[in-house]
Amino acid sequence: MKSLYDEEIEGQHEQSMQLSQVLTRVGELQAEKDRIAAEASTVNKALREIEQMAVELLAASGLDGVRAGGKSWYVREFFSVSVPSQNRDAVVEAAEAAGLSDLIAVNTTTLKSWLIEQRTANADSGLAAGTPFDGLISEFREMRLSHRTLG
Repeated sequence: MKSLYDEEIEGQHEQSMQLSQVLTRVGELQAEKDRIAAEASTVNKALREIEQMAVELLAASGLDGVRAGGKSWYVREFFSVSVPSQNRDAVVEAAEAAGLSDLIAVNTTTLKSWLIEQRTANADSGLAAGTPFDGLISEFREMRLSHRTLG
């Protein structure tokens, strides 16, 4: 006949075994997640390299787009802007001078959209060229590969 103490010990042992199994599974899943993340990182690096090659080849071809692999491929401009901390006040003043007085703080997404709308025919000079923001913001410009699935 089992004593109360023996039953308590068995219950603790079962809980300990269950906890051990759950924690072992957590460790296995974390290791699998790390392995998949490493594989994804490798694939992403290869993808960035081959996409850049495709952008260069498509640009050199003079074509607006190409259909291949069940998709329609083309090149599009991607812009990103940032405001260096030392220029924030000047950018707010420039926004007010440009009629964007509703900007209490500088929202770079809104600023980028406004700058894209203001672009002139001389688009190669940058987004801020010819605006009150010229020289106040940092710009990043990249040509990216885009596609639409056909069908």
